[in-house]
Amino acid sequence: MNAFWNALQFGTPLALWGLLALPVIWWLLRFTPPRPKQIKFPPIRILLGLPTQEETPDKTPWWLLLLRLGLAAVLIFAVAQPFIQPKGAAVLPQGHRLVIVDNGWASAQTWSAKRNFLLQVLEQARDDGVPVTLLGTAPVAGALANSKATAREALDRARLMKPSALNTDRSALLDKIKAANFTDVASVLWLSDGLQSNSAEDFAKGLQAIAPLQVYAEASAPGALGALRVEGNDIKVTALRNATSPSTASVRIIAGNGRTLAETPVDFGAALEKEVAVNLPNALRNEISAIALEGQDHAAARQLFDDRWRRRTIALQSGDNNQSAQLLLAPLQYVRRGLEPYAELSEPQSEAERTALIDAGLSMLVLADIGALGEEQAKQLNQWVERGGILLRFAGPRLAAAQDALLPVTLRQGDRALGSSLSWETPQGLASFPDSSPFAGLAIDPAIKVERQVLAEPSPDLSDRTWASLEDGTPLVTAEKRGRGLVVLFHVTANANWSNLPLSGLFLSMLQRVAGLDAAATQTNAQTTEANYVPRLLLAGDGTLAPPDGSVQPITQANMETAKASLTTPPGLYARQGRERAINHALVATDLVSMAPVIAGVSAQGYVEAPRQDIAPLLFAAAAVMFLLDTLATVLLGGGFRRAATVAASLLVLSLTPLSSPPALAQSEAEKQISDADLKAALQTHLAYVKTGDSELDDTSEAGLRGLTLLMTDRTSASLGEPIALDLAQDDLTFYPIIYWPVPDTVEPLPDAVRSKLAAYMKNGGMLFFDTRDGGLDASLNGGGNASLQTLLAKLDLPPLEPVPEKHVLTRSFYLLDRFPGRYEGPAPWVEAQGAIENTAATAADGVSSIIIGANDYAAAWALNENGEALNAVVPGSDRQREFAIRTGINVVMYALTGNYKADQVHVPALLERLGQ
Repeated sequence: MNAFWNALQFGTPLALWGLLALPVIWWLLRFTPPRPKQIKFPPIRILLGLPTQEETPDKTPWWLLLLRLGLAAVLIFAVAQPFIQPKGAAVLPQGHRLVIVDNGWASAQTWSAKRNFLLQVLEQARDDGVPVTLLGTAPVAGALANSKATAREALDRARLMKPSALNTDRSALLDKIKAANFTDVASVLWLSDGLQSNSAEDFAKGLQAIAPLQVYAEASAPGALGALRVEGNDIKVTALRNATSPSTASVRIIAGNGRTLAETPVDFGAALEKEVAVNLPNALRNEISAIALEGQDHAAARQLFDDRWRRRTIALQSGDNNQSAQLLLAPLQYVRRGLEPYAELSEPQSEAERTALIDAGLSMLVLADIGALGEEQAKQLNQWVERGGILLRFAGPRLAAAQDALLPVTLRQGDRALGSSLSWETPQGLASFPDSSPFAGLAIDPAIKVERQVLAEPSPDLSDRTWASLEDGTPLVTAEKRGRGLVVLFHVTANANWSNLPLSGLFLSMLQRVAGLDAAATQTNAQTTEANYVPRLLLAGDGTLAPPDGSVQPITQANMETAKASLTTPPGLYARQGRERAINHALVATDLVSMAPVIAGVSAQGYVEAPRQDIAPLLFAAAAVMFLLDTLATVLLGGGFRRAATVAASLLVLSLTPLSSPPALAQSEAEKQISDADLKAALQTHLAYVKTGDSELDDTSEAGLRGLTLLMTDRTSASLGEPIALDLAQDDLTFYPIIYWPVPDTVEPLPDAVRSKLAAYMKNGGMLFFDTRDGGLDASLNGGGNASLQTLLAKLDLPPLEPVPEKHVLTRSFYLLDRFPGRYEGPAPWVEAQGAIENTAATAADGVSSIIIGANDYAAAWALNENGEALNAVVPGSDRQREFAIRTGINVVMYALTGNYKADQVHVPALLERLGQ
């Protein structure tokens, strides 16, 4: 009987205080209401039987009162969670006991069982009344004090002890034990994690020199993960196992919110390590917070993911056309080459695609020679920058001619035709980067020379915004912090047109510095830069993250590069200026080798926990039986058996009644339909013209394009449909290779939406044919030309223009032409400058100019009636002039349809000669 009471324990002993409420319960239950009398009518009979004195209720039967008190007592004992746990897990001699626990990460997997065993040992020491010294092998700072504690104090410490996230350091603990000079130790108990850890044998011999030793070891060793590394798009980690562990496992990729992004099975076979490679889309990869070995709950089975291994999303856009005849002259070629290894790149072809990327979490946007942005575009990009985006811009002819508010500095305005850039007779080299610049520390290449650049207007804060400058002090790279984001400007082109900087390795390093900046923490003042990484979240022994307790010191940037998991640099996440670095365990297979079953002549025993018998379930079952007996007795004493049976029958009927489910709602999906106009335009090629609102002018355009369509069918192999009138605000321009635009006498400025649509149309290969109809042309747009044309072209991102040169493809696309008359014998049309095409690779539509500006009222010259006769006379007037006007129209259409095909024919003789034909 004494053994039973010694083994009896309670999981919640405070619940036993509820026994003090039993007297109150007895006082409340000792009375019960009298049983109601059943008397039949008439009412007089009831009146005769009424008592004349006050009655007291009957007393509760003693057996019912005892039953209810017993029920209350049993419930109280059941809530206290009693169990029988025999003691005496380890047989130890009397005297001071030294208890050593391996409390590193390897113990976390089975820490609950080890702690229970430890508590049994300490409870036995408490019952024996001997002092105990409790020590852990995880690294701790400071020396050991030569002092003994009572077993009760050791129990309190053991209940609070948790496994550390670090490796055990048994050698250091042994040195501290020897230095503390424990002379009165009667026995040593070592609760090991079962791993060799390069010191098990020496540690056991050192403990044997102090007192007789007993060793307990884990039955199986845990699995772990090796060092994390990223190679290209693959995330690689090595799964490790012990020789006694299962040959299969699973590696799980975990997001910041705890959900599983991917899970990869691992089949070790006979090996002790297996490399695992995971390739995730960029959006999922940037959500990774850790990689864990499934089923292993300790710090070495988790590798934390930091900013070094996340891929940024970067969008690239150019003011030139999308395709390039010469790859090395493409504006984005060198930017793409510099950023591709470090980020996920995309090249949106429209404003809608760019908006979708921004909504999806775009990190950085690169704009190469993009001129003035529309108000809506600028507003959207400015909001994105203020939320933390990085906008990187490169100069060029378009940016030199027109600028907007999304620049870090104000640029000097220049002439559009000249390119708005500064030229030197002697190219300039680069000056050293200032200490406050993100480029600080990069070596200057003396071979880099800059021939042209856009200039910044002087301002008091220009030096603060300058990241790089030339030898003469003019800014080369400027930046401005906006909200949480950055706007950065390279004052040269992104290709080699203005400098050879893009051809150098320095350019790649500068791009990588910009792409790696954290916009929320970037400062242009070096004095505000913090040099140390401070702990943000640290790994606990069970693999969870917790805030630091203040004992961990910051780590310098230099030390962070080589930091390993240790007492001064525990594993976890460290932050500096918004950037995160992770310190993880870097284990190998030899770190999981099990210690020998016999070590230093001592056999290692297993953690055999004495059998535990829970009594609470039996007590709850007894309480349920007593409650049913009490209910039956109450019903019988109260005469309510019949009513109870009726209620039970009603409940049974209700429980069997089926519940009706709400009808399913049918949901129909709206079908997407293509308009008849778009379908018509997609099935056959049509010439199109812009509706101006002037009925006379629109009728002339329709008649002219109808006549030109008939002439094209008659003289060429082209098969064209009826001309289409376009509403720029409503219609889709994608289907039309060329759009004729007669310029009215008075016009309103184009809305931003229309301007964006036109820019996308021209950039993707479309051609706009403006006709001022006044017989003269000044396309310099400097205030001396057609006022209506200037209004239409205002803020429109246009390339440099020039009159049609002598050997332009337009002069031989079908007919050989040396002049381009219309209704008027006026000057030649203006097209995109050949120099701009050669220097900036603006050849997206196969060398076709995206804009033609004429002045000779061409539609009036092409207009024919139903009989094929001309509707309008030409000025000064001749059949040869009308014929050349028709040939001009055919050449323009063939130029839009065939591109530089005729220009390529120049090389046919040389090819034939080389082939020997």
